[in-house]
Amino acid sequence: MKNVLVIGAGTMGHGIAEVCAIAGYNVTIVDIKDEFLEKAVKKIGWSLKKLESKKKIKENAEDVLKRIKTTTNLEEAAKEADFVIEAVIEDTDVKKDIFKRLDENCKEGVIFSTNTSTIPITDISSATRRPESVIGLHFFNPPTLIKLVEIIRGERTSDETVEKTKEFAKTIGMDYVLVEKDVPGFLVNRINLRVFTEAIRMVEEGFKPEEIDSAVKYRLGLPMGILEVVDFSGVDIVFYVTHEMMKRGVNVKPSKLVEEMIKEGRLGMKSGRGFYEHKGVYHRVKIPRNLAYRVNPVRILAPAINEASWLLRNGIATREDIDKAMVLGMGYPKGLLEMADDFGIDMVVETLEARAKETGLDEYSPDPLLVEMVEAKKLGKKSGEGFYTWNYEQVDFGPVRYEKRHNYALITMRRPDKLNSLNEEMWTGLNQAFKKAEEDKDVRAVLITGEGKAFCAGDDISVMGSWKKFTDGRDFFEKVALPLVATLMEYTKPTISLVNGYAFGGGMELNLLFDIVIASEKASFAVPEGLIGAMPPIASTIGVAMLGRKFIKYCLTGDQLDPEEAEELGFVDVVVPHDQLEMAGIEYVEKVSRLAPLSVKAIKESVNAVRKTFTEALELSKREIVMLIPTSDFAEGMMAFVKKKRPVWKGY
Repeated sequence: MKNVLVIGAGTMGHGIAEVCAIAGYNVTIVDIKDEFLEKAVKKIGWSLKKLESKKKIKENAEDVLKRIKTTTNLEEAAKEADFVIEAVIEDTDVKKDIFKRLDENCKEGVIFSTNTSTIPITDISSATRRPESVIGLHFFNPPTLIKLVEIIRGERTSDETVEKTKEFAKTIGMDYVLVEKDVPGFLVNRINLRVFTEAIRMVEEGFKPEEIDSAVKYRLGLPMGILEVVDFSGVDIVFYVTHEMMKRGVNVKPSKLVEEMIKEGRLGMKSGRGFYEHKGVYHRVKIPRNLAYRVNPVRILAPAINEASWLLRNGIATREDIDKAMVLGMGYPKGLLEMADDFGIDMVVETLEARAKETGLDEYSPDPLLVEMVEAKKLGKKSGEGFYTWNYEQVDFGPVRYEKRHNYALITMRRPDKLNSLNEEMWTGLNQAFKKAEEDKDVRAVLITGEGKAFCAGDDISVMGSWKKFTDGRDFFEKVALPLVATLMEYTKPTISLVNGYAFGGGMELNLLFDIVIASEKASFAVPEGLIGAMPPIASTIGVAMLGRKFIKYCLTGDQLDPEEAEELGFVDVVVPHDQLEMAGIEYVEKVSRLAPLSVKAIKESVNAVRKTFTEALELSKREIVMLIPTSDFAEGMMAFVKKKRPVWKGY
């Protein structure tokens, strides 16, 4: 196989021709006008020069260009072809005419491939007497950069044709995914349709494009926002693809907003205005990072995960190919189905069911595969099995639950009826759980949260009330509480706190020892120990040192901080909607896991060294709180708290 025939000199056609020529093939480009061909050759020459300057090709640009010739005579070019790639406009009649002429002029054994993104391969092959030799070979734009093709089997495509096409894809430096059945949209465009449609519907509901795209870029990690991509591709193209797929049976309700935008000439980058304003060709819009939590990204991807489940259940593509297609073809940081396992299959199904109820559209009905997975408790990383199998372990240390979820651990405080207050079992259980995560080499980061409406409401008042002399408190701190503090002060893995509700007293103070604090909008913080005749030992030392003199006020007054105040003070790193708390934590696990493990360890050791400089002050504060235990103020504070009365202090 030496000679490749590329039909169509447009954006995709000349890009495909360039890729084949770089791979060493003799390439003939055919189009209906010489001027189209001349423009194509100029663009190829410019691209080759650029690749040469970046040392992305082994030969000189001129030598590669010599392997490309052009003609307007399809019949003559067809006679020399060993492999054909058609890349003309998305018009069934035009494509059928080309394939009929190819059938009449190509020698036996030549494979006829089409770059169509919407038209069934079976329809196109019906124009030939050799449908077994017709196959889909869908490239992505630009072919010189995106090294992936979809290979689509028509109803009568032979196994031999599939295998030869796979080999050809490899020779031109392309990875591939195999679409086993000739369904509308194939794989990538079928999934993209769901993502684009959902993002556009959110704009129709009142979300700003920047809010949607901020979540997509900064939380999901895609290279461009969804609506950025729509503007780049063309709003009219999205309209066309949607309607073509609808005509072929895909269940999707078209957007009225898109129709209005087309009437107004808001076609995207090519018209200067789409969902964004554009200045010049290839203008990149600025997407503010601070808008990322206005939108739940699960909502954006849930319909796509649903579509991927349909593809998988119907044997159209494997889970590996679905994920490979979205990573290599669309720049996803990880596979779509792997993301589903991160989110939790139950969360995906709940999101789809909510959308079905809100809209009345059955296109949101969860695919039977997803429903079966939820019923079987195959929820993803949170259960050890979803679309993939994950390392999972669950251990209870008293009221503390430890879950290893493949590459991270989730520690949950489980005394919801006591607002997760810290008794001896809780302190000890937390220390055991953190140590277990520290020892597990697979665990890259640790999340901690509380069950119910509280993160942790502080030390259990009944325990503190049982102390009668200072040795009782001293023994508790030294044998029960301080071991956990010591563990956290020397911890080598990132710790991420998910504050879901009340974080008072010791519950707030523990957060001063965690690396990243993510707070729900329902979170509330305070160090009210002074109100019960005690003191906040960590807050009044490490807290003041970390947060500055403004924090002294909260130690002296016991005033509560809402999450926004805590963020402004620097105590909280990010505030998120309550239903996105765990997902935000998982996103931060993903971020810290991108760093080399030894780099993370070095950073942690440096941070811990800084924290340890306050050890002397912390030791002093421990002595101070122990000395408060036998005082009348402490006794009065305990009694007043139990009886819910205001204490009467006797003074210094």
